[in-house]
Amino acid sequence: MAHSHLGCQSPRDYFTEQLLTILVCGALGFVGIQMYLNDMLVYILAPQFHTAVLIGSIAVLGLVALRAVAVWREAGQLQPVDDMTCQENHVHTAACNHLPGLPTGTTADPNVVEDHGHSHDMSWVFARMLILVFPVALFAMGIPNSGFSKDKQIKMAGNDVALDPETLRTLAKDATQVGEITYEADGSQVRTLKTQTGLKIREVTPPPGKGGEVKLSVIPEAGSEMRFNELKDAAMDEGKRKAYAGQTAIMEGRFRRLGDKEFTLFRMKMTCCGPDAVMLKVRIIAPQAVSGFSDFDWVRVKGVIQFIKAPNDELYTPVLILGDIADVQHAKTKNEYEF
Repeated sequence: MAHSHLGCQSPRDYFTEQLLTILVCGALGFVGIQMYLNDMLVYILAPQFHTAVLIGSIAVLGLVALRAVAVWREAGQLQPVDDMTCQENHVHTAACNHLPGLPTGTTADPNVVEDHGHSHDMSWVFARMLILVFPVALFAMGIPNSGFSKDKQIKMAGNDVALDPETLRTLAKDATQVGEITYEADGSQVRTLKTQTGLKIREVTPPPGKGGEVKLSVIPEAGSEMRFNELKDAAMDEGKRKAYAGQTAIMEGRFRRLGDKEFTLFRMKMTCCGPDAVMLKVRIIAPQAVSGFSDFDWVRVKGVIQFIKAPNDELYTPVLILGDIADVQHAKTKNEYEF
């Protein structure tokens, strides 16, 4: 069936579509490689998929190069039209000056080529290009450049209930070992207690007759860097809870205040991509009131690991008990996600 070529301009439309496709696909491949090199993928994709993005982007650029060569050769095969053999609403014949392969199929007459039936409406071409170029435009604006917003993360953190402010005293009651007893200059008695959960506690009792309450503080060790996911997994396993309890951990994350002496430390965990991210949390208990920190600040803490059931909760919560208020400090901003 015959249709209009509007003055036999299909070669122009064909090359326009091919060149736009080559340009946009090449830009997509380039953006993929740049996002890999600039560590922008960490905001939207788990690390195990980053190499696949790099390989795919290189493959796209390779295909773009091959297609560019093919289109260049096709352009070189075009012959000038000596007469107006292709008029509007014509029937394709072997004499038509179309690109090789544009008309498809043949009829019984070898000189007549069956209508290929493709559309020459360039508006659809530009619409497709607009959609494909959208990721390129986002990259040009520097997106992605961060994870979830502050409000979103605070919402995901939920409304945690503060632990018992006397948590440390409660833990001290199950002390099974007492270390060497010493005395300070003012006559205060100092004992080192060790609980069944591996917690070492320094107990300072004021001298008789002077009054005052017994002061308790944990005794941390040098400590080592620990991941949020390690403690999350340990909280779900009794054997791991026993193995981790009493160890000193050093962790960095976002700050969220729960009370004068308690706050939540949190980060995000991405399994596959941004939409499946979940929040990982650790409770922090300090010996004195924590000041100078605001919600969402990045902080670095060092404390002794314990696993405690929060009020109205049957699951264990990983907790770090600090030995000194100096064990919580401001930290440099890091990636939102723990991988």
